[in-house]
Amino acid sequence: MLDPAADLAEPWRGLAGQVLANCRRADAEVAGRFSLCGLLLRLRNLYKWEHGLPPWQEPEPAAALEWVGRREDLWLEIMEEEPQPLSLPGQDFDPFDSDGVNAALRGQGLVYGAGRAGGLLPVFFLGRLENRQVVEGQEVCYVGAELGRDIFFLPGLRQDGRIYLRREPLGFLLWDKLADPRASLAPFLELALAGHGLRRRDLLANPSWEVFEPLLRGEQDTVLWHELGEADSGDAARELMLWAVEQYPASDLEHFVRGVKDLLADTGPRGRLARIIAAGAVGNLGFYPAWLAGFPRLLFPEADAAILQFGRDGDWAGVEEARRLGWERGRQALERLTDLAGSGLAPEMLLARARREIINPLTGGRTPPPRPD
Repeated sequence: MLDPAADLAEPWRGLAGQVLANCRRADAEVAGRFSLCGLLLRLRNLYKWEHGLPPWQEPEPAAALEWVGRREDLWLEIMEEEPQPLSLPGQDFDPFDSDGVNAALRGQGLVYGAGRAGGLLPVFFLGRLENRQVVEGQEVCYVGAELGRDIFFLPGLRQDGRIYLRREPLGFLLWDKLADPRASLAPFLELALAGHGLRRRDLLANPSWEVFEPLLRGEQDTVLWHELGEADSGDAARELMLWAVEQYPASDLEHFVRGVKDLLADTGPRGRLARIIAAGAVGNLGFYPAWLAGFPRLLFPEADAAILQFGRDGDWAGVEEARRLGWERGRQALERLTDLAGSGLAPEMLLARARREIINPLTGGRTPPPRPD
């Protein structure tokens, strides 16, 4: 494993080791929540990151399998361990105290992130701070090379007025979507790359960070736009999400509420799609269907057709109409869920009613995989 913190002086090098140890503890807790395919994809990308490989370079199979075996053995050893406090000279920090740790890191060119993802699963990372700016009242931290990360590979995270944009995880996620062999995604990916002056065939044949940069930079904008849309979606969406996470963590109801929250963030008047339309960002529009999965895809069936039509006629009006339809459907789902949450029903009865009246009619009785965090 490469040591990305090798050039740091103490105590920051020691902090990187502590964060990485907590990332391993988090991985041991969350690994069992992924499907086998999802876990293998994340393990492959984690192996590449730890060994300094770019997203498009596949590891030697025998070495990777041996590493996976050792990592699974480590998870078994530490499965019951809680994330440990982070120690800096003269002060210890709760591992979830990102504000406190970041205050201590001011001026060091580093930024720390910690929080809870879907199902209250822990997320930790430490990286080099490339830039910091305030956008619409949110402190936006642009995270470059990372010194410690967990298996989630979240490209963006928003909490308490701060948005983290993580360049390295985004690069891995984008490449996996570009390399996706499904024919259904091909026209969208071609439109996305054409909007950035690229061709998919050429990029897959001769990848490099230099060639990849326009797509990476453009999609980092849309991650920011999604997080800003989420911040703008209102108290009702935030309160419902907190309710679902506290009352029904890791359930299909929590995944559905998270899907509604994501749909509102994407389709709201100041959300991702509205900003794509306002900017005339063809590349970002083309890539949008690649991000849709799970409940947001079921809730927003108009997206694919509208974007394919745009590819034929270049008319943004159809995309705007689809956005409005998605926004209205998200608002209706939010109202129904909010009414249900306030109904006073016992938790099991409420869950059964949500499945019967809201979730199953959408899925045909089959729960789709949740949208990856």
